[in-house]
Amino acid sequence: MARLVGLSVLTSLFMVASIVAANADQIDGSWCSPSGQSMTIEGSRVITPGGETVAGRYSRHRFDYVVPDGDAKAGDFISADQIDDENIRVSVTPKSEQTPGPPEIWRRCEVVS
Repeated sequence: MARLVGLSVLTSLFMVASIVAANADQIDGSWCSPSGQSMTIEGSRVITPGGETVAGRYSRHRFDYVVPDGDAKAGDFISADQIDDENIRVSVTPKSEQTPGPPEIWRRCEVVS
């Protein structure tokens, strides 16, 4: 009986570890900037640094969106590219320009390893 319980516990731990590892290899999650801003990407939706929830263009390792009205950078185009499990490169293209500004590296707010 003890062996069965031990095997059950090991199986449960393996399943949890697999779920955490699967989530790490995608851009979904909460990201924090060096200046203290944060955004959360959940599939095709993002909670912006200004607290607005908007739809964007999602792929497993990239997310783009236009900053909604009400946010400080309304109309700007934001693109986030996943560098690795813990870092993304965020670029802002102001609405009045064609070229993005210098990218900034954001880290996961809660490190996943």
